[in-house]
Amino acid sequence: MITGFNTDVDREGRIFHVQTEDMGRDHPVVQSLIYCGGEIIAKKEAPYGDLLEKEEDSEEVLLRRMELQHQGLIREIHNGRYDQEAPKPFGHNIISDRSLDEVVLDFLQTNVRLSAIRLELLDEQSLEEGTRPTLRMKVIEEGSDAAVPGAAVVVRLVSTEAEPRDLFASATDDDGFVEASFDVPELPGADLALTITAEVGEQRAVLRQFVGKPVNGSAESP
Repeated sequence: MITGFNTDVDREGRIFHVQTEDMGRDHPVVQSLIYCGGEIIAKKEAPYGDLLEKEEDSEEVLLRRMELQHQGLIREIHNGRYDQEAPKPFGHNIISDRSLDEVVLDFLQTNVRLSAIRLELLDEQSLEEGTRPTLRMKVIEEGSDAAVPGAAVVVRLVSTEAEPRDLFASATDDDGFVEASFDVPELPGADLALTITAEVGEQRAVLRQFVGKPVNGSAESP
């Protein structure tokens, strides 16, 4: 297990403490916590199971990922993301009279940064509630199209009437690929979409996929 990083950050008189550590091979995750006033105000985790099979340079790669994640959170603090007057997290004001397009666009505009990576779906498919799809994806660098290994990929369910929910999280393999299998719940009366994010350090790419209703409609109670 690699020793982590600890940094105090002064943001306009407020002191934030950023802690990043390797949780160990039994739980291969790089975990970062941000403390302020003795409380945890943010948490970020990135799996690194793809490195366990590698014998050469695995510790150096892991250390670099930890450093990038740690420095990325420090930059977010300096950029004001955790200021007391910062925008509230996505989902706090979701109400049923907002369209799904408005909900998703609000999420993308609030949370997505410009990036130098691209997330591609390799198999186009229609998504429906109550199914278990498998999405094959690849993360590549913009411009060079080189594979991006170790990118944290998260599939999140967004709806017009509920808080966002994570359905899948993993990391890309050495060739930049990840295969995501997950259950899409049925939420009668709500419009659903998936946001799929890939993140490496400060770089992030996002896709969105709308979720359709079952062809035969929701089952009726007897």
